[in-house]
Amino acid sequence: MHKLEKFYWEKILTIDQKERYIALLHIDDVLVVNFDCLYDREGTLRALDQLIYLCHDHGRGKQFIFISEDGANIRLSGALAVIASTIDCFRLDATNCLVVCREHLTIPNATVITNESIPFWCRTLYPTIKDVAIPQGPFEKKFAAWYHRGTFWRTAITRHLVENYKEDSFISYQEPGMIVDKQLSKFFNYNVDWAMNNTPIVYDQLFPKRVFNQDLIVGPSRKPYADYFLEIVAETDILTTDWITEKTVKNLYIGKPFIVMGGLGTLARIRDQGFKTFSPWINESYDNIKNIHIRLEAIKQEIDRIALMSYEEINKLNQELQSVYTHNREQCENFTSR
Repeated sequence: MHKLEKFYWEKILTIDQKERYIALLHIDDVLVVNFDCLYDREGTLRALDQLIYLCHDHGRGKQFIFISEDGANIRLSGALAVIASTIDCFRLDATNCLVVCREHLTIPNATVITNESIPFWCRTLYPTIKDVAIPQGPFEKKFAAWYHRGTFWRTAITRHLVENYKEDSFISYQEPGMIVDKQLSKFFNYNVDWAMNNTPIVYDQLFPKRVFNQDLIVGPSRKPYADYFLEIVAETDILTTDWITEKTVKNLYIGKPFIVMGGLGTLARIRDQGFKTFSPWINESYDNIKNIHIRLEAIKQEIDRIALMSYEEINKLNQELQSVYTHNREQCENFTSR
Protein backbone atom coordinates (compact mmCIF):
# COMPACT_ATOMS: atom_id res chain seq x y z
CA MET A 1 0.00 0.00 0.00
CA HIS A 2 1.58 3.29 -1.05
CA LYS A 3 1.20 6.48 0.96
CA LEU A 4 -1.75 7.92 -1.02
CA GLU A 5 -3.75 4.72 -0.52
CA LYS A 6 -2.97 4.87 3.19
CA PHE A 7 -4.02 8.53 3.21
CA TYR A 8 -7.39 7.55 1.70
CA TRP A 9 -8.09 4.75 4.16
CA GLU A 10 -6.82 6.50 7.28
CA LYS A 11 -7.73 10.14 6.65
CA ILE A 12 -10.40 10.54 3.97
CA LEU A 13 -12.63 7.77 5.29
CA THR A 14 -12.51 9.16 8.82
CA ILE A 15 -14.36 12.26 7.57
CA ASP A 16 -18.15 11.94 7.69
CA GLN A 17 -19.50 11.24 4.21
CA LYS A 18 -21.66 14.37 4.28
CA GLU A 19 -18.64 16.48 5.19
CA ARG A 20 -16.59 15.11 2.31
CA TYR A 21 -19.43 15.52 -0.19
CA ILE A 22 -17.63 18.46 -1.80
CA ALA A 23 -16.55 18.61 -5.44
CA LEU A 24 -13.00 19.77 -4.58
CA LEU A 25 -11.60 19.28 -1.11
CA HIS A 26 -8.08 20.39 -0.07
CA ILE A 27 -6.52 18.23 2.63
CA ASP A 28 -2.81 18.82 3.29
CA ASP A 29 -1.07 18.47 -0.09
CA VAL A 30 -3.88 16.35 -1.56
CA LEU A 31 -6.72 17.57 -3.77
CA VAL A 32 -9.74 15.28 -3.44
CA VAL A 33 -12.10 15.39 -6.43
CA ASN A 34 -15.53 13.91 -5.67
CA PHE A 35 -17.36 13.03 -8.89
CA ASP A 36 -20.56 12.16 -7.02
CA CYS A 37 -21.24 15.86 -6.39
CA LEU A 38 -21.62 16.50 -10.12
CA TYR A 39 -23.20 13.23 -11.24
CA ASP A 40 -26.72 13.71 -12.58
CA ARG A 41 -27.81 10.06 -12.07
CA GLU A 42 -28.67 9.82 -15.76
CA GLY A 43 -25.14 8.79 -16.67
CA THR A 44 -23.13 12.01 -17.08
CA LEU A 45 -21.19 14.59 -15.12
CA ARG A 46 -22.35 18.19 -15.15
CA ALA A 47 -19.93 21.05 -15.81
CA LEU A 48 -17.15 18.84 -17.16
CA ASP A 49 -15.18 21.76 -18.57
CA GLN A 50 -15.45 23.70 -15.30
CA LEU A 51 -14.25 20.72 -13.28
CA ILE A 52 -11.21 20.26 -15.54
CA TYR A 53 -10.43 23.99 -15.21
CA LEU A 54 -10.61 23.81 -11.43
CA CYS A 55 -8.39 20.72 -11.30
CA HIS A 56 -5.80 22.55 -13.40
CA ASP A 57 -6.13 25.73 -11.35
CA HIS A 58 -6.04 24.14 -7.88
CA GLY A 59 -3.79 21.21 -8.65
CA ARG A 60 -0.33 22.73 -8.85
CA GLY A 61 1.96 20.94 -6.43
CA LYS A 62 -0.83 18.61 -5.33
CA GLN A 63 -1.39 14.90 -5.20
CA PHE A 64 -4.82 13.82 -6.46
CA ILE A 65 -7.50 11.46 -5.21
CA PHE A 66 -10.50 11.07 -7.52
CA ILE A 67 -13.50 9.52 -5.78
CA SER A 68 -16.76 7.89 -6.83
CA GLU A 69 -18.44 6.48 -3.72
CA ASP A 70 -22.13 6.93 -4.51
CA GLY A 71 -22.35 5.52 -7.99
CA ALA A 72 -20.90 8.08 -10.41
CA ASN A 73 -19.93 5.91 -13.37
CA ILE A 74 -16.28 6.59 -14.16
CA ARG A 75 -16.32 4.99 -17.62
CA LEU A 76 -19.58 6.39 -18.98
CA SER A 77 -19.91 9.77 -17.30
CA GLY A 78 -16.91 11.63 -18.68
CA ALA A 79 -14.92 11.31 -15.45
CA LEU A 80 -12.12 9.52 -17.29
CA ALA A 81 -11.59 12.66 -19.36
CA VAL A 82 -11.11 14.70 -16.16
CA ILE A 83 -8.63 12.17 -14.78
CA ALA A 84 -6.69 11.87 -18.04
CA SER A 85 -6.48 15.64 -18.52
CA THR A 86 -5.26 16.17 -14.96
CA ILE A 87 -2.67 13.40 -15.23
CA ASP A 88 -1.39 14.87 -18.48
CA CYS A 89 -1.36 18.45 -17.18
CA PHE A 90 0.71 17.68 -14.08
CA ARG A 91 2.60 14.58 -15.32
CA LEU A 92 1.10 12.49 -12.52
CA ASP A 93 1.87 8.83 -11.98
CA ALA A 94 0.65 5.92 -9.86
CA THR A 95 2.39 7.32 -6.76
CA ASN A 96 0.53 10.65 -6.71
CA CYS A 97 -2.77 9.89 -8.47
CA LEU A 98 -5.35 7.61 -6.86
CA VAL A 99 -8.80 6.72 -8.24
CA VAL A 100 -11.40 5.17 -5.91
CA CYS A 101 -14.45 3.76 -7.71
CA ARG A 102 -16.91 0.86 -8.02
CA GLU A 103 -15.60 -0.33 -11.37
CA HIS A 104 -12.71 -2.62 -12.24
CA LEU A 105 -10.57 -0.23 -14.28
CA THR A 106 -7.00 0.11 -15.46
CA ILE A 107 -6.08 3.80 -15.79
CA PRO A 108 -2.61 4.69 -17.11
CA ASN A 109 -0.44 6.49 -14.53
CA ALA A 110 -2.96 6.04 -11.73
CA THR A 111 -3.52 3.61 -8.88
CA VAL A 112 -7.11 2.31 -8.78
CA ILE A 113 -8.95 1.05 -5.69
CA THR A 114 -12.12 -0.86 -6.56
CA ASN A 115 -14.78 -0.85 -3.83
CA GLU A 116 -17.34 -3.42 -4.96
CA SER A 117 -20.86 -2.11 -4.43
CA ILE A 118 -22.50 -5.29 -3.11
CA PRO A 119 -20.13 -5.83 -0.14
CA PHE A 120 -20.28 -2.08 0.53
CA TRP A 121 -24.07 -2.13 0.81
CA CYS A 122 -24.06 -5.31 2.90
CA ARG A 123 -21.91 -3.53 5.47
CA THR A 124 -23.75 -0.21 5.22
CA LEU A 125 -27.27 -1.62 5.55
CA TYR A 126 -26.60 -4.19 8.25
CA PRO A 127 -27.17 -1.94 11.30
CA THR A 128 -30.58 -0.91 9.95
CA ILE A 129 -31.92 -4.29 8.85
CA LYS A 130 -30.06 -6.80 11.04
CA ASP A 131 -33.15 -7.58 13.13
CA VAL A 132 -35.54 -8.15 10.22
CA ALA A 133 -36.83 -11.72 10.33
CA ILE A 134 -36.93 -13.75 7.11
CA PRO A 135 -40.61 -13.63 6.07
CA GLN A 136 -42.52 -16.87 6.42
CA GLY A 137 -45.90 -15.78 5.08
CA PRO A 138 -48.78 -15.89 4.56
CA PHE A 139 -48.65 -12.70 2.52
CA GLU A 140 -51.09 -9.85 2.12
CA LYS A 141 -49.67 -8.74 -1.24
CA LYS A 142 -47.75 -10.37 -4.07
CA PHE A 143 -45.60 -7.40 -5.12
CA ALA A 144 -43.92 -4.25 -3.83
CA ALA A 145 -42.27 -1.36 -5.66
CA TRP A 146 -40.44 1.28 -3.61
CA TYR A 147 -39.33 4.11 -5.89
CA HIS A 148 -37.93 7.56 -5.15
CA ARG A 149 -36.73 9.20 -8.36
CA GLY A 150 -39.19 8.95 -11.24
CA THR A 151 -36.98 7.38 -13.91
CA PHE A 152 -38.42 5.97 -17.12
CA TRP A 153 -37.96 2.39 -15.93
CA ARG A 154 -39.72 3.01 -12.64
CA THR A 155 -42.57 4.80 -14.35
CA ALA A 156 -43.06 1.91 -16.76
CA ILE A 157 -43.07 -0.71 -13.99
CA THR A 158 -45.26 1.37 -11.69
CA ARG A 159 -47.80 1.91 -14.43
CA HIS A 160 -47.88 -1.83 -15.16
CA LEU A 161 -48.55 -2.59 -11.50
CA VAL A 162 -51.12 0.17 -11.00
CA GLU A 163 -53.11 -0.68 -14.12
CA ASN A 164 -53.06 -4.44 -13.62
CA TYR A 165 -52.21 -5.43 -10.04
CA LYS A 166 -52.88 -2.47 -7.80
CA GLU A 167 -54.75 -4.50 -5.20
CA ASP A 168 -51.94 -7.04 -5.07
CA SER A 169 -49.14 -4.49 -4.65
CA PHE A 170 -47.53 -2.09 -2.22
CA ILE A 171 -46.42 0.91 -4.29
CA SER A 172 -44.46 4.03 -3.38
CA TYR A 173 -43.47 6.50 -6.10
CA GLN A 174 -42.07 9.54 -4.34
CA GLU A 175 -41.75 12.21 -7.02
CA PRO A 176 -44.37 13.71 -9.34
CA GLY A 177 -43.98 13.03 -13.04
CA MET A 178 -41.20 11.27 -14.93
CA ILE A 179 -37.60 12.32 -15.51
CA VAL A 180 -37.06 12.71 -19.26
CA ASP A 181 -34.87 14.85 -21.48
CA LYS A 182 -36.97 17.51 -23.21
CA GLN A 183 -35.53 16.53 -26.61
CA LEU A 184 -36.73 12.96 -26.11
CA SER A 185 -40.01 13.57 -24.32
CA LYS A 186 -42.13 13.17 -27.45
CA PHE A 187 -41.00 9.55 -27.68
CA PHE A 188 -42.23 8.88 -24.15
CA ASN A 189 -45.45 10.87 -24.08
CA TYR A 190 -47.49 7.77 -23.22
CA ASN A 191 -45.66 7.43 -19.88
CA VAL A 192 -44.93 11.14 -19.30
CA ASP A 193 -48.65 11.95 -19.47
CA TRP A 194 -49.55 9.00 -17.27
CA ALA A 195 -46.97 9.99 -14.65
CA MET A 196 -48.13 13.61 -14.60
CA ASN A 197 -51.67 12.47 -13.87
CA ASN A 198 -50.97 9.60 -11.48
CA THR A 199 -47.91 10.42 -9.38
CA PRO A 200 -46.69 10.77 -6.74
CA ILE A 201 -48.13 7.59 -5.26
CA VAL A 202 -47.98 7.82 -1.49
CA TYR A 203 -47.59 4.59 0.46
CA ASP A 204 -47.10 6.28 3.84
CA GLN A 205 -45.33 9.61 3.43
CA LEU A 206 -43.44 11.80 0.97
CA PHE A 207 -39.85 12.89 1.58
CA PRO A 208 -39.79 16.67 0.95
CA LYS A 209 -36.68 17.73 -0.99
CA ARG A 210 -35.49 14.11 -0.99
CA VAL A 211 -34.50 14.28 2.67
CA PHE A 212 -34.36 10.78 4.09
CA ASN A 213 -32.09 8.41 5.99
CA GLN A 214 -31.30 4.70 5.92
CA ASP A 215 -34.26 3.88 8.14
CA LEU A 216 -36.69 5.60 5.77
CA ILE A 217 -35.08 3.95 2.75
CA VAL A 218 -34.81 0.35 3.97
CA GLY A 219 -35.98 0.27 7.59
CA PRO A 220 -38.61 -2.24 8.72
CA SER A 221 -40.48 0.48 10.61
CA ARG A 222 -41.64 1.86 7.26
CA LYS A 223 -41.75 -1.10 4.86
CA PRO A 224 -43.94 -4.12 5.60
CA TYR A 225 -41.43 -6.78 4.59
CA ALA A 226 -43.45 -9.55 6.22
CA ASP A 227 -46.55 -8.75 4.18
CA TYR A 228 -45.49 -9.14 0.52
CA PHE A 229 -43.72 -11.83 -1.48
CA LEU A 230 -41.69 -10.20 -4.27
CA GLU A 231 -40.03 -6.82 -4.84
CA ILE A 232 -39.75 -5.25 -8.30
CA VAL A 233 -36.48 -3.31 -8.24
CA ALA A 234 -35.53 -0.66 -10.80
CA GLU A 235 -31.87 0.09 -10.23
CA THR A 236 -30.15 3.47 -10.44
CA ASP A 237 -27.77 2.16 -13.13
CA ILE A 238 -29.36 0.07 -15.86
CA LEU A 239 -26.36 0.37 -18.21
CA THR A 240 -23.75 -1.51 -16.15
CA THR A 241 -23.54 -3.76 -13.10
CA ASP A 242 -21.00 -1.61 -11.29
CA TRP A 243 -23.46 0.17 -8.99
CA ILE A 244 -25.91 -2.40 -7.62
CA THR A 245 -27.45 -0.47 -4.74
CA GLU A 246 -29.34 -0.89 -1.48
CA LYS A 247 -32.52 -1.27 -3.55
CA THR A 248 -31.38 -4.75 -4.52
CA VAL A 249 -28.91 -5.68 -1.80
CA LYS A 250 -31.27 -5.27 1.16
CA ASN A 251 -33.41 -8.08 -0.25
CA LEU A 252 -30.48 -10.49 -0.10
CA TYR A 253 -30.40 -10.05 3.68
CA ILE A 254 -34.08 -9.82 4.55
CA GLY A 255 -35.10 -12.91 2.56
CA LYS A 256 -37.06 -11.28 -0.23
CA PRO A 257 -37.04 -12.57 -3.82
CA PHE A 258 -36.82 -9.85 -6.44
CA ILE A 259 -36.98 -9.09 -10.12
CA VAL A 260 -34.51 -6.35 -11.01
CA MET A 261 -34.38 -3.97 -13.93
CA GLY A 262 -30.66 -3.31 -13.95
CA GLY A 263 -27.67 -3.62 -16.20
CA LEU A 264 -27.22 -6.68 -18.39
CA GLY A 265 -26.02 -9.51 -16.13
CA THR A 266 -27.03 -7.96 -12.80
CA LEU A 267 -28.09 -11.33 -11.38
CA ALA A 268 -24.89 -12.94 -12.66
CA ARG A 269 -22.86 -10.24 -10.89
CA ILE A 270 -24.76 -10.97 -7.67
CA ARG A 271 -24.06 -14.70 -8.00
CA ASP A 272 -20.37 -13.92 -8.59
CA GLN A 273 -20.35 -12.44 -5.08
CA GLY A 274 -21.44 -15.78 -3.63
CA PHE A 275 -25.20 -15.25 -3.46
CA LYS A 276 -27.99 -17.36 -4.90
CA THR A 277 -30.76 -15.91 -7.02
CA PHE A 278 -34.23 -17.32 -7.57
CA SER A 279 -34.28 -19.51 -10.65
CA PRO A 280 -36.09 -21.83 -11.39
CA TRP A 281 -38.85 -20.46 -9.13
CA ILE A 282 -38.57 -17.14 -10.98
CA ASN A 283 -37.77 -16.97 -14.69
CA GLU A 284 -34.52 -14.99 -14.69
CA SER A 285 -33.80 -15.21 -18.41
CA TYR A 286 -34.52 -11.46 -18.64
CA ASP A 287 -31.10 -10.87 -17.07
CA ASN A 288 -29.40 -12.10 -20.26
CA ILE A 289 -31.35 -9.98 -22.75
CA LYS A 290 -29.14 -7.34 -24.38
CA ASN A 291 -32.00 -5.34 -25.89
CA ILE A 292 -33.10 -3.07 -23.02
CA HIS A 293 -36.61 -2.62 -24.41
CA ILE A 294 -37.12 -6.38 -24.68
CA ARG A 295 -35.60 -6.89 -21.21
CA LEU A 296 -38.17 -4.53 -19.71
CA GLU A 297 -40.99 -6.33 -21.52
CA ALA A 298 -39.69 -9.70 -20.29
CA ILE A 299 -39.79 -8.38 -16.73
CA LYS A 300 -43.41 -7.34 -17.19
CA GLN A 301 -44.21 -10.79 -18.56
CA GLU A 302 -42.69 -12.45 -15.51
CA ILE A 303 -44.73 -10.15 -13.26
CA ASP A 304 -47.80 -11.24 -15.19
CA ARG A 305 -46.95 -14.92 -14.74
CA ILE A 306 -46.50 -14.59 -10.98
CA ALA A 307 -49.66 -12.48 -10.72
CA LEU A 308 -51.67 -15.45 -12.00
CA MET A 309 -50.57 -17.56 -9.03
CA SER A 310 -52.92 -17.92 -6.11
CA TYR A 311 -51.78 -16.78 -2.68
CA GLU A 312 -51.61 -20.44 -1.68
CA GLU A 313 -49.13 -21.06 -4.50
CA ILE A 314 -47.17 -17.94 -3.56
CA ASN A 315 -46.87 -19.06 0.06
CA LYS A 316 -45.75 -22.53 -1.02
CA LEU A 317 -43.13 -20.95 -3.29
CA ASN A 318 -41.88 -18.86 -0.40
CA GLN A 319 -41.36 -21.95 1.73
CA GLU A 320 -39.41 -23.64 -1.07
CA LEU A 321 -37.10 -20.61 -1.22
CA GLN A 322 -36.23 -20.57 2.50
CA SER A 323 -32.85 -22.26 1.99
CA VAL A 324 -31.93 -19.61 -0.61
CA TYR A 325 -32.87 -16.84 1.83
CA THR A 326 -30.81 -18.39 4.61
CA HIS A 327 -27.77 -18.79 2.36
CA ASN A 328 -27.98 -15.17 1.20
CA ARG A 329 -28.30 -13.85 4.75
CA GLU A 330 -25.21 -15.78 5.79
CA GLN A 331 -23.29 -14.40 2.81
CA CYS A 332 -24.31 -10.83 3.73
CA GLU A 333 -23.10 -11.45 7.27
CA ASN A 334 -19.79 -12.71 5.89
CA PHE A 335 -19.28 -9.33 4.24
CA THR A 336 -20.16 -7.40 7.38
CA SER A 337 -17.45 -9.21 9.35
CA ARG A 338 -14.65 -8.43 6.88
